[in-house]
Amino acid sequence: MYRKSYVEVDLDALIDNAKYFMKNTDKKLIGVIKANGYGLVDHMEAAVLKESGVDFFAVSSLDEALNLRRHGFTDKILILGYVDPDDLHLVREKDLSVVSVSKDYVEKADLKGIKVHLKLNTGMNRIGVRPDEAKEVLEIMKEKGAVVEGVMSHFSSADTDKEYSISQYKMFKDCVRSLDHEFRYIHMSATDASLIIDDDICNYHRVGLGLLGFSSYETELKPCIRLFSEVSMVKKLNKGDTVSYGRHYTSDGEGYVLTLPIGYADGFCRANTGKKVYVGNEYGTIIGSVCMDQLMVLTDSYHEVGTKVELYGDHISIVERAADIGTIVYELITGLSDRLGRVYIRDGKIVRMIDPRF
Repeated sequence: MYRKSYVEVDLDALIDNAKYFMKNTDKKLIGVIKANGYGLVDHMEAAVLKESGVDFFAVSSLDEALNLRRHGFTDKILILGYVDPDDLHLVREKDLSVVSVSKDYVEKADLKGIKVHLKLNTGMNRIGVRPDEAKEVLEIMKEKGAVVEGVMSHFSSADTDKEYSISQYKMFKDCVRSLDHEFRYIHMSATDASLIIDDDICNYHRVGLGLLGFSSYETELKPCIRLFSEVSMVKKLNKGDTVSYGRHYTSDGEGYVLTLPIGYADGFCRANTGKKVYVGNEYGTIIGSVCMDQLMVLTDSYHEVGTKVELYGDHISIVERAADIGTIVYELITGLSDRLGRVYIRDGKIVRMIDPRF
């Protein structure tokens, strides 16, 4: 790696989290590794999850599925989002599965030989068919020669509204039982719902962010992703000196200013200005505007060039940071760009390093 800013991935924690879900839900897992594995690098995450017994993966788009096939993965892959009907020949050729986006989609697409999961819209109102049209859509798919192997839905607010989630689940359950079809895969719960819904009809759960150790509920999950940089310059400022674009910070002449080679082009957004990082054995404060490629930190103590700095990790909770700047963990993690190398840790040792751009 040519830059000293990187994402660290704890593979032991990833495996432990997968085992946690399988043990506590008594279900098999569909490992959701969309958005490049939420930043872990999808093919690396898939390879490790296979060790835990996960052999079914889900991605958001056809290109993500093709990327996994390109890396040699022959396991089952479900594409959760829209696939252009003109590209369904690739789905057939690469042995992938898709969802029933809408009744109109099913009527127009050539589904002969295509593996499909009947997607029920139980309240998310994003994609999928209404329960009252599910039987008709199912029959259309059968008539067109589709292999209807699964049925699924998605909770809209399992992290905030358990009562509504229970009503969604009841709608799903009632619909599935009314369809009189032998579905091989039945799945609705994602990370949070798998922890709060008493699910007696599904045989799989789709878990994504939970594998990385994050949930809205108190669990034994272990966060496995951290963000680090290092000091590239250290300096003292005179009283009255200003820092960064816009001159929004004026020095009182106290402390030390550390420059780090990381910025918003790496996915460390400008909203982090004024927030904490951890360096040495103290917390520093990001001062001035976060730049595209660099940022500045004020500390009480002197820290040499090359000193490691934690931006998210054991001392800087990414969950708390997300809430503090008005967003969610998903956005902070998936926003970490391919300019950042990925460093994989196992048994406390580096086992692989990847620069996604190469």
